[in-house]
Amino acid sequence: MKRKNLKHKLSLFGYSKDSIDKLLQGKIKPTADKMFKLEDEFSIPLGAWRDIKSYLQENDTKQKNNVQGNS
Repeated sequence: MKRKNLKHKLSLFGYSKDSIDKLLQGKIKPTADKMFKLEDEFSIPLGAWRDIKSYLQENDTKQKNNVQGNS
């Protein structure tokens, strides 16, 4: 999932821009309730929140490789 997409999805959950930035920097984490909802609605695994920066980086790399492999 791209960072931009995740920012949009988090805003749908009522997070402010400042809170979203902190979430994506790993400074804060969503509540357990919101983690479960994000997993159910957007397929963001619970474990991703242990190190959200790495999760986003890994997914960006996978998506780039898939696009390059399909070209």
